[in-house]
Amino acid sequence: MDNRAGNSDFDDLSWGWTRANIIACTALALLVLVLIIWQWSGRRHYIGVDIPVEQRLVQRAEATIDPNTASAAELMTMPRIGPGLAERIVAYRREYKAQHSPEAVAFTSLSDLQNVKGIGPKTAAKLAPYLSFEQ
Repeated sequence: MDNRAGNSDFDDLSWGWTRANIIACTALALLVLVLIIWQWSGRRHYIGVDIPVEQRLVQRAEATIDPNTASAAELMTMPRIGPGLAERIVAYRREYKAQHSPEAVAFTSLSDLQNVKGIGPKTAAKLAPYLSFEQ
């Protein structure tokens, strides 16, 4: 141990840290710990708590859509249906009615829906719970 005035065992550790380094590192660690606790305490914790759900989302999940009458906006509420695919469904329906009759029904089952470019068997199967077909 060095007997000079003002020096102690922590002033110059053998691995190169001075007392100032240790104090700064400790202060930084405490600051990070305080910030973590502050962030965690400010968040809501949902374990065992009922979460209110907007009624319109519940209605949308319970309702089915008829692709023969739905608008492009209504079709886009289904998963995997974006603006482009919704417009192709509406365009296919429009062309089908133009070729047959205005009262003709373009989609009577999932297999008819697969006639639209971009809808294959896998996509049709994932859309099935959200669709209802006019009989």
